[in-house]
Amino acid sequence: MSSPVVSVVIPSYNHCRFVERAVDSVLNSSFSDLELVVVDDGSTDDTVEILRPYRAEPRVRIRRQENRGAHAALNVGLSLARGDLIFVLNSDDSYHRDRIRRLVEELRDHPEVVLAASWIEVVDGDDATLGIKEGFTNMPPWPAPTTGPLLSELGDLDLALLETNFVSTTSNVAFRRSLFDDAGLDFLPLRYTHDWDFILSACQKGRFLLVPEPLVRYRVHGDNTIREGADRSKGEMRFEVMWTTVRHASRACSRAAGRGRDPDDLKIRMWQSLPRFGAETLLAQMLSLRGTSHRPPAAYDALLDPLHPFRAAAVDTLSELP
Repeated sequence: MSSPVVSVVIPSYNHCRFVERAVDSVLNSSFSDLELVVVDDGSTDDTVEILRPYRAEPRVRIRRQENRGAHAALNVGLSLARGDLIFVLNSDDSYHRDRIRRLVEELRDHPEVVLAASWIEVVDGDDATLGIKEGFTNMPPWPAPTTGPLLSELGDLDLALLETNFVSTTSNVAFRRSLFDDAGLDFLPLRYTHDWDFILSACQKGRFLLVPEPLVRYRVHGDNTIREGADRSKGEMRFEVMWTTVRHASRACSRAAGRGRDPDDLKIRMWQSLPRFGAETLLAQMLSLRGTSHRPPAAYDALLDPLHPFRAAAVDTLSELP
C-alpha cells in the first residue's frame, strides 16, 4: 500500500460539539491523497462515539490513549503518520476546502520551506466569523510590551514570532516529515505553548512561509485552553510564553545577524519585543539563565519541571500581575 502525500493529525479531547466538523473538513478537502490520523487523548464526553462511524472510512485511523496532554497526542500522531507532508488540526477547528491543496502547492514550489502556515479566519462556536488574522499585523493575543523599536517592524517572520505567536494554533501548521524524522523535532510537554515552541524550533531548520489567505477556521469558545481564567493558570500560561520565547531568542537573532541584520540593533529590539507581562526583572533573569549558547543549557530546560522553585516563584509573580 503506497503512502499518501499528506497526513493530517487530529489530537482530540472533549470536543464532541465540534469534532465532526473538524473531521469532515479534512475528508471533504479538494486535495484527496491524504490520510487522517485521529489520536483521542482520553475524552470523557461523547467524542469517541461521534468518531466511531469514521472507522469505516479507509483514509481514517483512530487511536485512543489515556489523557496525557495535547503534546503527547500530537507526538503519537506524528509517529503514526505516513505522509511526506504533515498537517495538524485541533478537534475544535476546521479547514477551508482548499487549505491542504494550497499549502501542498507552496511546499512543492519552495523546497527550502520546512513549515508553512496561513492567515486565519477566527470564528465562534457557531461558525460566525469574528475576523481575519493577517499574520502579525493584527489581532494580537496581547499588546507589545513597549512602543519599540520592535522585532516585528523589521518584517522578518522568524523575528516577529519572538514577539507574538501569530501562527496562533497547531491547526495552522503544515510541515515536512523530515522535521520529525531527520531533525528529531517533537512537541515538548507545554500546556499552552507547545505549538509556538515547535514553530520556533522549525525555523532553525529552514524557511518558514506564511500564505496570505485565510485557510483555517480557528474557533474561539469558552473551553479554549488559552482562555482559562484562574490566576494560577494565567501565571502558568505567562511563564510558558516567556520560557518559550527566551529559549529561542538568541538563536533567532543570531540567524538574522547572519542574514545581514545589525547585531546591536537586534539586541535592543529583542529586549523591547519579548513578552514579559510587566515582569522585566524576571525576563532579565530568564535571559541570563538561557545564555547565548546554541543549545539551551540543562539549567534552563530544567525550568519545565512544575516543581522547580524558580518556576514556582515566577508563576506566583506572573499570577499576581494584572
